[in-house]
Amino acid sequence: MDRTLEKAHSRLSASVHEEDYQTIGLLCREILISLGQSVFDRTIHTTADGTVPSETDGGRMIEGFLLHVASGGSNESVRKHARASLQLAVELQHKRTADFRAAALCLEATSSITNIIAILSGRRDPALP
Repeated sequence: MDRTLEKAHSRLSASVHEEDYQTIGLLCREILISLGQSVFDRTIHTTADGTVPSETDGGRMIEGFLLHVASGGSNESVRKHARASLQLAVELQHKRTADFRAAALCLEATSSITNIIAILSGRRDPALP
């Protein structure tokens, strides 16, 4: 994921045309799929609607993970942020008028949810002495 995030940042700085910006959406979508695959455990995570996510359903995998580690009303905004990140990526990928701002916002949302999931999964916890 880190490599793909770096690639997306590099591509964003070099982007000029709508298709270039759409590619940022594709990369962000792929990052979110990889993110879901890295944290989703079919034995403990379930989705709100009970659907078992396919291997490429990053949205449902992230949802299942978040419903387990960030449940309850006080964490609804975190779950909404994750859904919005995926929605931005999918919309950007298909947006015929994609531009720098849309791509930059999409990439920022993707980076943010990647960091949030890393925190919630314990990957950012300080090392014990």
